[in-house]
Amino acid sequence: MVLEIFVALSIVLLTIAFNYRRKRLTHQFEHSFIVITGCDSGFGRLAAERFDRLGMHVFAGCLLDKSVKELKESSTDKLVPIQLDITKLSDIENLLQLIKNNLPDGRGLTGLINNAGISGSCGLIEGLGSDQFLSTFRVNFFGMVDVTKTLMPLLRKGKGRIVNTSSMGGKFAAPFTTPYFTTKYAIESYSDSLRRELYHDDISVHVIEPGMFKTGILNKDSSEECSKKNFQTLPPESKEFYGIEMITKIIKNMDTGTADADTNLGKVVDAYQHALTSPYPKIRYKVGIHSWILIPMANYLPEWLMDMIIGLQFPKPAGTIKS
Repeated sequence: MVLEIFVALSIVLLTIAFNYRRKRLTHQFEHSFIVITGCDSGFGRLAAERFDRLGMHVFAGCLLDKSVKELKESSTDKLVPIQLDITKLSDIENLLQLIKNNLPDGRGLTGLINNAGISGSCGLIEGLGSDQFLSTFRVNFFGMVDVTKTLMPLLRKGKGRIVNTSSMGGKFAAPFTTPYFTTKYAIESYSDSLRRELYHDDISVHVIEPGMFKTGILNKDSSEECSKKNFQTLPPESKEFYGIEMITKIIKNMDTGTADADTNLGKVVDAYQHALTSPYPKIRYKVGIHSWILIPMANYLPEWLMDMIIGLQFPKPAGTIKS
């Protein structure tokens, strides 16, 4: 009996201690300064507009100059757009200087949303070289790392929160878009390491794991072009083994799978807002029905069963059918 009471009391005390540690008094919105990358479209654009309406000071990084102009015209003076290619250290340094020039004395950053990302190269792994992986990593991972590293002193000063955009693909890898999935797995492990490294700091780290949403990443035409281009790079014997019919079926299956992608991008922005402003932010946010279904499947089903489920969704190579 004594042991049971001790265990129960320990659980209660640990829960209280955990929630106390996790609780943070958020700044008033009008005194919050945040950075968002990838604000040209999609989640990033909506997030920049949302936080601007809430009265926050927003530094919105955009790849394209036209996006900078659009945000200037449609937003308040508290939103400061800047042309930002996160693969260029010079652009990141320009962002840092812009922030320093606009921050009041004694203030730091309240938050950083690492949102920028691309779908990257697609197709059969046999047709993908290290260059294709690197080009995707430069945006989805290395750019995020460089932005975070550069802004860390200001985040520490502002007792800020870092929000990294991963994907259900960071927990659930499927074939034919391997560079994208590997970057998302990298984001997951980087975020875990960073969060634990900052355990004694006043900086928290949060991960957003969206399912399938209708953003520019799910571009039917570019995926089809990318897959066919990938097939053409294969040596003759590999082309014969796989067969163009297999590629055509894969493209059709992928189009079918993305047809029911969620159109409500605001769900992801809601997760961004909760991660930045809630007294009790989560470490991870699964967003969308696909994420809520597929991540638990990947976590709890045997790997051989997941392999079979995924494998049955895709056609066999022509060579295996002949043999």
